[in-house]
Order: sequence, then structure tokens, then C-alpha cells
Amino acid sequence: MQPPRVTVVLPVYNGAPFVADAIDSVIGQHDASVELVVVDDGSTDDTPRLLERLADRAVVVRQPNRGLAAARNAGIARARGDYLLFLDADDLHPPGFAARFLAAAAAAPEADVLHCGWRAIDFAGRPLYAQELPLALDADPFHELAVLGSPHIGALLLRRSAGARVGPFDTGLDLQEDWDYWLRLAAAGARFRAVPDLHLVVRRHPASMAAVAGGRLARVGLAVLERQLERHGRCPRCARADLGLAQWRRVAVRSSALDLARRLGLSGGAGRWITTMLVAFRRPRLARAAVVELAAGWRRRRTASH
Repeated sequence: MQPPRVTVVLPVYNGAPFVADAIDSVIGQHDASVELVVVDDGSTDDTPRLLERLADRAVVVRQPNRGLAAARNAGIARARGDYLLFLDADDLHPPGFAARFLAAAAAAPEADVLHCGWRAIDFAGRPLYAQELPLALDADPFHELAVLGSPHIGALLLRRSAGARVGPFDTGLDLQEDWDYWLRLAAAGARFRAVPDLHLVVRRHPASMAAVAGGRLARVGLAVLERQLERHGRCPRCARADLGLAQWRRVAVRSSALDLARRLGLSGGAGRWITTMLVAFRRPRLARAAVVELAAGWRRRRTASH
């Protein structure tokens, strides 16, 4: 029997209300050779019972709760496919998703990472937002990732041999481990290729990671980028990455100030000014970004007053 062309790694923790839909969307990819590896990361709800129904249709790995990075690493360790797809437990593969990716990979045998767009919906199917075109990463993936940010993890097809060259997801990160992984791949010379007219379906709910993590997403993301830029060393193209670094620092300032304002019960322009200054005092490397953020706020208020 031929090994599967692509392995879908699906980590889940207490995903009983929605993981069955994600599983069915993968099993329904009849036009491609797909292996599904589901990693139950120590679920305490009905997830283990739901996974029992998979029988011989998927590989099920169970482990104590260790986080997304460790769960994805466990799935990779069991993968047999030439390529890897990662699917969050609340997202969906539309029909033909794997086959379209594999066709694109066959047309670009030099590519290590293929990537597409994504469309976000709520659990009633209502559209929320979309990244209709793949991010423009291909010419210079490392520096463009720094500016444009990370594609959704489910919107990338990875050649498994390329992933093996950079090692596992960083289990020391409880957020932004995918951002770190793509930056490491790009820094190692992985070649990226966009796949137009293909979209992952991202489903958002109030308990999703982005909603729960709040400002920590920006702060951890900034720390990841700073670490990878330091490892990369300075090169002529790093001026492009500097733009991304400045953006991340401003977002980190803004989100940290908002979190602090909530904790202190402050609001309005005065509250934003106070908390932004406190962020700059606590994190001196963000001082310049804090000044830029305050100046931008002042300009917005002045424009509004006229």
C-alpha cells in the first residue's frame, strides 16, 4: 500500500462541541490521499468518547495536556505523508482542499511551503473577515513574514522533509508557536509558493485562542520576532523587517496599555496616555513605539476636534 501523500495533524483539547465537524471535513477529502492524525491533548470533556468512533479512519494519539506545540509535535511524529497540513479543532477543510494543495505542490516541486488564503465565519456560518489572496511572501519569505505577519497555520502545506530540517514546534511557547515555526522555516531557506483561489475555513467562537489570549498575543509575537531577527543577523534586506518590527512594537504597546487600563479601571484619552506611559516605563525597549503611539493618538484627537 502506498503511503498517504499528505498527513493532517489535528490537535484538540476539550473540543467536543466542534471537533467532529473538523474531523469530517478531513475524512471527506475523497479526491486526495489523506491521513488524519488527531492528538487529544489531555481533554477532560467528551472529546475522548467522540474520537472512539474514528476506528480505522484516523490515527488517534492521546497524551497529558502539554499545549498546542507539543500536540502538533506528537502528530508530526506519527505522520507518514510526504506533506503536512495542520488543522485547528474548530476549523474546516472545504471540499477539494487537500487535492488542490497537492496539485500545486506537483506543479512547483521546488517549493517547501505552499500557502493560501482563509475565510473566517462564526458558528452560524456568517462571514466575519477574509484573507482572499495568499500573503505576498514568496520573493523573500523571512523578511516579508516580519512585515505581513503569519498566515493562518491551517493555510499552509509543508513538505515534511523541510520541517524535519528545522526541528519541532517550540514547546516553550504557549502562544505564537506557529509564527515562530514559519519564521524558522523561512530563515532556513524554505521556499514558499502561493496557491490562489484556495481558502481555509476558520471558525471563530468566544473561547477561541485569539479571544482568550488578548494582548499577550502581541507581546509574545513581538518577542518571537525579536528573537528570530537576532538569530538571523543583520543583512541588507533587514530594512524591510524593521518595518514589521516597528509595527509589532506599536501593537504590543497598544494591547499592553489596553490590558493595563482594564485592570486599573481607566478609560478615555487620559487613561490611554497614563497606561501607555506606564508600558514604556516597564518595558524600555518599547519607549520609542510608545511615543509614536501617543503622537498618533494626539493627531487623531486633533483631527476629530476639527
